[in-house]
Amino acid sequence: YDINCQYSQNLGCQIATNPFLSILQGIKIQPGIGIWHVHGHKTECFTRYAPNFIPSSGNVDGEIMETLWSTLN
Repeated sequence: YDINCQYSQNLGCQIATNPFLSILQGIKIQPGIGIWHVHGHKTECFTRYAPNFIPSSGNVDGEIMETLWSTLN
């Protein structure tokens, strides 16, 4: 989630060279980083990956795993 700015750079190439994966023609993958995590990135990551600037994206907490794990502490 918070490494998406690096991970998404080569995603298209990784999918294209994998015989088990494919993306339908015309589908665009829009990478994003949850609003809480995007603040820990470079300044230019905010406007590029924050859900606030991705058309039609929704805002959710996005921390469900941390919430579930908190009872184990």
